Amino acid sequence: MKKYQQLLCLFIILFSGVACVQEASQNNAEVKDEKPNIILIYADDLGPGILGYNGQTKIKTPNIDQLAKDGKVFTNAYGSNVCSPARASILTGLNNAHAPVHTPGGLQCQLAAGLIDQATFDKKIYRKQNEGHYYIGQMAQKAGYTTSYFGKLGFGYSDTAEMIDSYGFDYHCGLLDAVMCWSFYPPHYFENGERILLPNNPKVTKKSPTCLLVGEDSMTYAEDIWLEKALMYIDDKKEEPFFMIYATQLPHGPASIAPKDYVYKDQEGWTELEKVYASMIYKLDQSVGSLVQKLDELGLSENTLIVFASDNGHEIQSYATVNPHAIDPNLVYDYQTNTFNQPIVKPNTKPVFWDGHHSGEDIFNGTRGERGMKRHSYQGGIHLPYIAKWPNKIKASTKSDVVITDYDFMPTIADLINGEIKQTDGISYLPTLIDEGEQQKHDYIFFKNTTGVARDVLIKDGWKLVNEKDVKASDYTNNTSVYKWALYDLSNDPYEKKNVASEFSSKVIEMKKLVKKANYPIQLAQ
Repeated sequence: MKKYQQLLCLFIILFSGVACVQEASQNNAEVKDEKPNIILIYADDLGPGILGYNGQTKIKTPNIDQLAKDGKVFTNAYGSNVCSPARASILTGLNNAHAPVHTPGGLQCQLAAGLIDQATFDKKIYRKQNEGHYYIGQMAQKAGYTTSYFGKLGFGYSDTAEMIDSYGFDYHCGLLDAVMCWSFYPPHYFENGERILLPNNPKVTKKSPTCLLVGEDSMTYAEDIWLEKALMYIDDKKEEPFFMIYATQLPHGPASIAPKDYVYKDQEGWTELEKVYASMIYKLDQSVGSLVQKLDELGLSENTLIVFASDNGHEIQSYATVNPHAIDPNLVYDYQTNTFNQPIVKPNTKPVFWDGHHSGEDIFNGTRGERGMKRHSYQGGIHLPYIAKWPNKIKASTKSDVVITDYDFMPTIADLINGEIKQTDGISYLPTLIDEGEQQKHDYIFFKNTTGVARDVLIKDGWKLVNEKDVKASDYTNNTSVYKWALYDLSNDPYEKKNVASEFSSKVIEMKKLVKKANYPIQLAQ
């Protein structure tokens, strides 16, 4: 009898253990099978120093700051120095040497203005070398997601609705031309390929749209459309997993705001451009708040990953004149002629290039003093704000100094949703997001740039090799640019004041070999 009781107890213990293991396995499977919603809020030309959580005091950004408080801030996030290559990397998980090549900008504007016909548009926008790429929207669709794209669509500089479809987006609403995106009062927008007219907004009559500093009450401000459509989409798709890219134009220049949103209009001591720009940042912050609030209202916040980032570094010339005694940089907008008319905007200036070092021209300190800005491969042009929030999965009020890039976004999402990833130059930073597992790290990060004052740039172990413009040897008057390899020790020289290439020639040789490797063509998997 005693022996029987012992066997019975042993059986109960073993059965209970098996049941516990089965229950734990079932719970893990349920967690794995549950598909989180994913929203990428992608700002345009937003420097990290513009945001309150990074020390900004002049402009209020309470909703973005709350996002940082509720989530994780990445302090070493990098992207390309201009919008198109950054967006191509986001969509493909490839660096700029391997990602699709942009089309010519302004084609949609020229078509709308009647400057080119449809046949010419079709001929110019086609790029055979872009065939065969695999996009993040396609990956999300295959993983069971409904997909959407809002605002500044695609990677341009000109796109078509068919292109956005091919990137894997079921629904898309926005503008298909980076040049058209200069205006926050476009003459039309596209919703799944259908052109929707905005009759009270200025018509396009030339290669670029009319950009208004402050519009009229009767006009439609583009951000209002994107936000309304995005909120409607979340309402409509609340019962199924969705993947959304909310690519706002804000705060890309030329600076522009709606009268109802001109919240800094009466700010003393600021120029009108500074007041308008600050109001754009407030508008961006309000959009972020509205998206978060919608998720809260629908009970979706707990199962939604929000990533907030910018495409590239800060653009100062939307509201301030950089290097005011020289022509370069030469992209200050003239609202009187509706052009970048530099002889009017910057008269009696010297025809010399800017070296990227700031002299207090930016009252908002958008680059936090880092050298350069958008179009530059110095830190001010490629260092990004980056926040991730996912309640109960990402620890609140945390930071990470892991180096991440724009081409890490797709492999991270693939890791999260068990999506198919065919090839990538990136890594998944999911282990760092949720503090689980071992985090792979980049051997180096690389950006291939064709605009601004620098070309290829490679960062490895705190060293930065950049093929920068030699401003002393280059001739602005004759439009002659000379480039040289410069080496910066970011660990000890974060503002890139001293080129140490001559002191560490072996390091330059080592890193140039990696640049060659990073540039080597890849065989597309698709």
